Amino acid sequence: MMEHIIKRSAAVLTAAVMLVLCGCHERTLKEEDEPVEISFSWWGTDDRNERTLNGLHIFTEQSGINVRPKYSEFSGFKSQMDVQMYSGTQSDVMQLNYDWLYEYTRDGNEFYVLSDLEDIDFSTYPEGSLSCGMMNGKLEAVPYGFNAVTFIYNKTLFESYGLEIPQNWDDLFAAAAVMRRDNIYPISLTEKFYWMTACAYMEQTTGHKPFDEDGRPALTQEDLAVMLRFSTRIVDEKVSKLGSEYDRRDFAMMKNAGTVSWASDPGYFEDAINDMKMELAIGPFLTTDSYLSYGWYEKPTGLYAIRQDTANPEEAGKLVNYLINSSDMAISLEMTKGTPISSAAAEALEARGLLKGVEYEANRQMMSDAMIQPMCPTMENTDLIDIYMTAVYNIHYKNANLEREAKLAMDKIDRLGL
Repeated sequence: MMEHIIKRSAAVLTAAVMLVLCGCHERTLKEEDEPVEISFSWWGTDDRNERTLNGLHIFTEQSGINVRPKYSEFSGFKSQMDVQMYSGTQSDVMQLNYDWLYEYTRDGNEFYVLSDLEDIDFSTYPEGSLSCGMMNGKLEAVPYGFNAVTFIYNKTLFESYGLEIPQNWDDLFAAAAVMRRDNIYPISLTEKFYWMTACAYMEQTTGHKPFDEDGRPALTQEDLAVMLRFSTRIVDEKVSKLGSEYDRRDFAMMKNAGTVSWASDPGYFEDAINDMKMELAIGPFLTTDSYLSYGWYEKPTGLYAIRQDTANPEEAGKLVNYLINSSDMAISLEMTKGTPISSAAAEALEARGLLKGVEYEANRQMMSDAMIQPMCPTMENTDLIDIYMTAVYNIHYKNANLEREAKLAMDKIDRLGL
């Protein structure tokens, strides 16, 4: 299991220096010059994509290196990556989700060894923060920031019911008992967050870790039964709609009084709250009253990697360095990718007064929590999540026997051979 990530918030800075976004001068190319072109793939919302494109434009002006962008929203991005990785058409530089790194390169030979590239400055990263990108002792990917499951609430709406922000699972279920008379759900969960909250609850009540030290599933049939009872209760008691019915717009329409998000992604909900002139609140990581194990984990927001056989490793390295350390890219992105780990990028945001908002608050909560642990990459495995949610849906829609569904799910997980 990877060594524990040292939790030093890049947001806590001393003597921040004002960095001014200088006017960029276009590089004049002679006719005989042939500018190098590299490709870069990533995912994001429309706003994040536009900001990334703006930053890449500055990079090209400064370096003379053309960047061919390949981007989309997160939904469906993994399927595109699978096709590209197995057909050899992946980009020179690519953004990866945490579990994809391990899926694509278990032998540690799929991506370029970043420490071999002189143009990437890793001195801006705290000790231990690069361990999540290590494969077989080689640094094959570098994280932009850290992430964790985050509970976000419409504080104004909660207070209108005479309710405080939930401090534990019991509080959440109690809020549902009050709000459901008006068809309002206290939170909303995607399928992934149904799985992750169930893992957390199971760990808190049994003390069992869902994965072993080698990253393999360590769930038993009994563990899965505990998880399925918890998720079924969430559905039955109107705590959240089913994951298949998730719609983030429900928050702005006050169909939900809260939601679950990654720490780097709650900007949409902050905008919705501001438009409604209400107050947003970040809630604590929910637990049982007397938990046996904490159950909550942190992971990279995303990892940048370079294809092992890129024709232009030097130029690709310059782009990676720009993505993680450049004040221009940091200022263009602001907090749309969360708080950067790089002290250079964080100082640029601090100097402009941009280390603020709900993403920054969520990051501070995560980085100051001494109980949170590094996430096993397998926790986000899509096959595991699909197996679990199929069981949830069978219980809800088909009135299937819960114990039988736990056994069927266990058999399917065993056959995955993770």
